[in-house]
Amino acid sequence: MRRLDVIILAGGFAKRMWPLTKDRPKHLLDIAGRPMLCHTIEPLLELDEIGRIFISTNRAFEEQFRDLITARYPDADLELMIEPTLEEGQKLGSVGGLGYLIRERQLSNDTMIIGGDNLFEFSHLDALKAFREQGKDIVAVYDVQDREKASLYGIVGIDDENVIQRFVEKPADPPSTLAATAYYIFTGETIGMIVRYLDEGGKPDALGHFITYLVERRPVYAWSFPGRWFDVGSLDSYKEADSYFGSL
Repeated sequence: MRRLDVIILAGGFAKRMWPLTKDRPKHLLDIAGRPMLCHTIEPLLELDEIGRIFISTNRAFEEQFRDLITARYPDADLELMIEPTLEEGQKLGSVGGLGYLIRERQLSNDTMIIGGDNLFEFSHLDALKAFREQGKDIVAVYDVQDREKASLYGIVGIDDENVIQRFVEKPADPPSTLAATAYYIFTGETIGMIVRYLDEGGKPDALGHFITYLVERRPVYAWSFPGRWFDVGSLDSYKEADSYFGSL
C-alpha cells in the first residue's frame, strides 16, 4: 500500500501569545516536558503507513526548527520546508503555505495535514482506517457540545452519513457543535485542487476557506474522534494543554 505524505503546518508567529513567542515559535514551547511539535512528530515516526514528513515553517524560526530536528530526529525522513517570510505581515497563510510546499516539492500523494499547534489523543491509525474505509477526504471534527462555544470555531453541518454539507467559520447560528480541527487526510487529487484553488484566486489564509471550496465540489467525510483536542492559540489554551498532558 502506498505510503502517505504528512505536512505539519508550523508557519505562524503567534502574536496572541507574545512575549512568550516573540523570539520562539509556539510549536517548540514545552508541553509536559517536551516541545509541542514532538507530540505530533513521534507517533507518526512509529507508523509504516507514513512516508515523508514535511514541516512547513517561516524563515524567522528556521534555525530553531533545524536544531530540534538535528538533536532529536537525525535519522528520520523529516524535511523542513521554509516559507520566505520573516514577519507577520509577510505570511503566506495556511493554504498559501500548503500551495508553496506542494509546488516546490511537486506533491501528489495522499497526504495527512496537521496543524502543528493542535494536540490530539487519538491514534493516527484510526484516522487512516476511516480515510480508507470511506474512500474520500476526511476532516477530523470535535464535538464542543455547546452552541455558544461553537461560534468560536469553524463548524461543519453533516448529513446522515457524516458527509459535510456546510462549513461555516465562527457562525452566529452554528449548524451543529462539530468543530473542524486542523487535521485532514486528502487524496492526491485533492492535493492538486489546493493549487487550483489558489490559482483561481482563493483566499490563502485559513484552511477553512479551502474546505468550503472543497465540499462544494466533492464529498468530504467528517470523522469524529475519541479523546481530547487542544488548539493552542492563546496563553490560556497553552497552560491548559500543558497541565492536561502533564497529568497523564
